[in-house]
Amino acid sequence: MRTSSRKPPVPTGQFVDDLATQAEALVRLWDQAEDWAVPRIPPSQVKVLSLLRYRGEMNLSALATKFGAIPSSASRLCDRLEASGLVQREVPADNRREVRLSLTREGRRRLESFDDARREDLARVLERMSAEARAALLDGLREFSTAAQEARDASA
Repeated sequence: MRTSSRKPPVPTGQFVDDLATQAEALVRLWDQAEDWAVPRIPPSQVKVLSLLRYRGEMNLSALATKFGAIPSSASRLCDRLEASGLVQREVPADNRREVRLSLTREGRRRLESFDDARREDLARVLERMSAEARAALLDGLREFSTAAQEARDASA
């Protein structure tokens, strides 16, 4: 059998619409862990915590840029996270104008709690699928992740 090196046509229309609908189901499942948190953490704060976990320590300007907010809004959001004991601010001795943000131990613990709840939710859904469907889903998502990274790299 001869394989082609040509890429298949780009999906459009109904396929993209259907995929978006199915992706929403996954996102809703993923986000429901935030609804069960006690005390509740708003999604915007979870996003900041996740960004700090992924990127590590950041200054306020970089966080605002990555979060898509103006620095004053990001600062108020971090005020609430700091008051909750989830984020700590530090002013480095060599640059008194910079504020560095990082997760506290409690911030990491709360994110781990979300991760555990998300895994439990995923497991409950996945157990309702056949082994073949689970394998196909995982293969497709791996390829999707690779393609998404390639698209980000190409646009950078």
